Amino acid sequence: MPPKIKLVYFNIRGRGELIRLTMHAGGVAFIDERIPYEEWAQRKNQAPNGQVPYIVVDGKMFGEVLPIVRLISKKCDLLGKKEDEQLYVEILLEQVHKFRDQLIRPKIDSLLNKGQKQFLLKKLQEEEIPKFLTRVEEALKISRTGYILGGEAIADLSVWDTVDLLVGEKPDILGLYPKLLEHRAKIKALPKLKKYLDTRPPDQE
Repeated sequence: MPPKIKLVYFNIRGRGELIRLTMHAGGVAFIDERIPYEEWAQRKNQAPNGQVPYIVVDGKMFGEVLPIVRLISKKCDLLGKKEDEQLYVEILLEQVHKFRDQLIRPKIDSLLNKGQKQFLLKKLQEEEIPKFLTRVEEALKISRTGYILGGEAIADLSVWDTVDLLVGEKPDILGLYPKLLEHRAKIKALPKLKKYLDTRPPDQE
């Protein structure tokens, strides 16, 4: 039986990677359609709100990253088992998403001038990134399982994906965060994720 879900995004990790990770971790068969940049102008009008990533289910298109990963997480038991745990997962998911937006804003916001970009990058390096990594490190220190909230959940995938972005830019960034290093290795070794992570293509430049 062919996959019922198709993910449409560029041939990069970016905002679509958390959706890919969630579907692989949940064992969801899907079509991973990666659009070359040069084709986007022709296809933009077909996308919800002219944006990617989006998924196609039974011919219907749905955009926005967080609603998509919530839907998949619910179906695959990655949102937490108890209501309070699910709430914590939702909160962390929102916080990580906002932090990720902070990370990429200096690179993609065309309204920022050079000085504003430099200011934001300096603040990220000196304040926001260390604060984020420290908060996750502290959460992992009190965990008995190696997962952020007790069991494997979308929160772990969201953190892993964002930390992966940071490590890609600065490979030694986790030197002061041993629990995060362990968490990174733990998630990468999950059987449903390992094959994908070992073989995923490099980003299109």
